[in-house]
Amino acid sequence: MKVSKLINMSKDHAQDAFDTAKDYLPSPHDLAKSKKETNKKFAMGVAKAMPENVKRMELAKLIILPVAGVLAGLLLAPKSGKELRTDIKDKFTDVKETSMEKGQELKEKGTEKVQDLKESHNKSGIEHKTPRSDESESIHGNVHGTPAEPTGNQTIPADKLDETLDDLGYGSEKELLEEEKNN
Repeated sequence: MKVSKLINMSKDHAQDAFDTAKDYLPSPHDLAKSKKETNKKFAMGVAKAMPENVKRMELAKLIILPVAGVLAGLLLAPKSGKELRTDIKDKFTDVKETSMEKGQELKEKGTEKVQDLKESHNKSGIEHKTPRSDESESIHGNVHGTPAEPTGNQTIPADKLDETLDDLGYGSEKELLEEEKNN
C-alpha cells in the first residue's frame, strides 16, 4: 500500500512540476522562431561585415574552382596528349554550337514576342501618345526652344555642333555665320 501511495504522489508531483515548467519555459514553436530570427540576424551581420572584395572572391571561386576541377580531371585522365586535345576541342566546339543555337532560339523568341506585341497593339486601336516635355526633347538632341538651349556665351561641344545646327535649320556653320553678318 505504501508503494502505490508513493507512486501516486510522485505522479502528482511530476505533473505539477511539468505544469510549472510549461508556464515558465517557452514553447517549442517560440524556441524555433527565436532561433530562426537569431540565425537571420547573424547572417545579416556576417553579410554586412564581409568586405566587398571577399564577396567577389567567393563568386570567383564558384566559377573558377569547378572549371579547374574539370581541367585537372581531363589532364589526369589516362589518355594521350593528342586524344586529350581532340576531346577538349570537341567539347569546346559542342559547347560553342549549343550556346549559339540557344542564342539564336532566344533571339527568335524575342522577335516573335515583339511581333506579337506589335500586332496586339495594332489590333487594340488605342493610340498612345508620347508625352512631350522639355527634358525629353533635350535628351534626344533637339534643344532649340528648351531650357537646355545654349544662351549667350555658352559653348556647344564640337561633336554636337552639326546636330545643333541641324536643329536650328542650318546646313552648315557657314550658313549661320553668313546670316549673322547679314543681320
